[in-house]
Amino acid sequence: MIDHHQLIKKLANDALPVRPLPSTGRRFFKWLVMALPLAIIFSVFVHRGLTDWHQPGAGLALLQLLVAVSIAIAAVWNALILVIPGREGIPIVRFILGGGLWLLLNIISIPQASTPVVHEHGTFCYLFLLVVSLPMIVTLLWTLHKSGGLRSTNSLLMAGIGASAWAMSLLSLCHSVQQDRFDLLMHVAAVVTIISLTLLIGRIVKLK
Repeated sequence: MIDHHQLIKKLANDALPVRPLPSTGRRFFKWLVMALPLAIIFSVFVHRGLTDWHQPGAGLALLQLLVAVSIAIAAVWNALILVIPGREGIPIVRFILGGGLWLLLNIISIPQASTPVVHEHGTFCYLFLLVVSLPMIVTLLWTLHKSGGLRSTNSLLMAGIGASAWAMSLLSLCHSVQQDRFDLLMHVAAVVTIISLTLLIGRIVKLK
């Protein structure tokens, strides 16, 4: 029979000190300075010009941008917190309310008068959001893995919300301040696709 005291002593001698996990703020800003420039570079491939902030309704568009950035920051921060076992993050209901506010502002920005639907605009938006979100998804999943692995679906969900919100924020900088119904529909479809893609990739690569 193996002497368990000797085994414990051997394991204790072989044990190495555990490196403390950097603070959430440090991990967040490290990810941001890595992911945001990559997303901007990717946007060049599907870029169509900057937003004209002198158009009517620019104030509402700016409010949409601020809401999207707020959701993006909070979601990524939440993902980095939830990756640590036992840590409680921001309640999901707050993101539902934030997303509802963003959607309401977008609906209000649709002109009341009927305008011709331009499907090319909606298609561009969908492609732009997917392309821009890819480097953010990959770098965020890598950051979560370096933080100890993905231990919950909530962490992956927050990562998907964060990536989609950051992508939407970048789209606001090169999009008309007004949109049609089909355009908004493609925005929502892209957000759902990005979140689903983040969940799928996180599960496939088994970063847990």
